[in-house]
Amino acid sequence: MLISYRRTGGVFAAVALAATMLTVTVAAAIVLIVASLTATAVWAARAALLRTWPHRTVPPAVQWAHETLDATVVHPINSSAERHVSGMTSDMPSRLV
Repeated sequence: MLISYRRTGGVFAAVALAATMLTVTVAAAIVLIVASLTATAVWAARAALLRTWPHRTVPPAVQWAHETLDATVVHPINSSAERHVSGMTSDMPSRLV
């Protein structure tokens, strides 16, 4: 039985592969360092600006007028009937729809 083995590449291929992997690893580390430094700078600048930024006072909540609304239940049978609306100053009947 004849088994043939052909070696391809050699020492140059191994060195080229190692150099490529080292370059990729160093580039990834540089990108990671630059990204973390940028994030730290943005975080610090935001914290500093928020402390020095003039704070606006929040206006107080608007109080509701102390009035009550009178309401009547609308029945489907006579919902369009003319009748007085409670609380109106005029004696004219109102038409509720």
